[in-house]
Amino acid sequence: MESKEGRYLLLGDFNEWRVPEESDFYSKWSEEKQFHVGDNLLFYYNDQVDDVLEISSDLEFKSCDTTSPVAVHNDGQDLIRLTKPGIRYFITSKIGHCEAGLKLRVVVRPLSKSVPKKMQLSPFDRLIKWLHESFRPHPHH
Repeated sequence: MESKEGRYLLLGDFNEWRVPEESDFYSKWSEEKQFHVGDNLLFYYNDQVDDVLEISSDLEFKSCDTTSPVAVHNDGQDLIRLTKPGIRYFITSKIGHCEAGLKLRVVVRPLSKSVPKKMQLSPFDRLIKWLHESFRPHPHH
C-alpha cells in the first residue's frame, strides 16, 4: 500500500508476527525489501501469545536480550513508523520465541530525493536542439 506519508508494510506480507516455521523467515523477508524513512510497519499478532519489543543494538538482537527495550508494543495490531535512517531491531519478550526466529532487523534508508523528469520538449524544440547539435561549427585543424 502506498500513501503520501510512505508505504504501509504488513510484516511478513500475510503472515502474522509469530514464531515462523523457518527460523530465518523474517530475516529473509526484510532482506528482500527496501525500507525508507516514512514507511510504516504493521505488526499483527495474538496479543495473548506475543508482543513487539524494539531494542537498540545488534548484540541485544542476536542474544534476544529483552532487559532494556526502547519501546514495548502489545496491542496485537501495532503500527510502527520509520522516522529516521538507521537500523531498527524488533523482538518478542516471550521465552523461546525470539530464539526460534521471531525477530526482525530493518535497515531504514533515507528518503530518496525524487529526480524531476526532464522537461518535455515540443517537436519544434527538439528540431532546433538537433540542428544546433548537428551543425555546430567544427574547429579547423
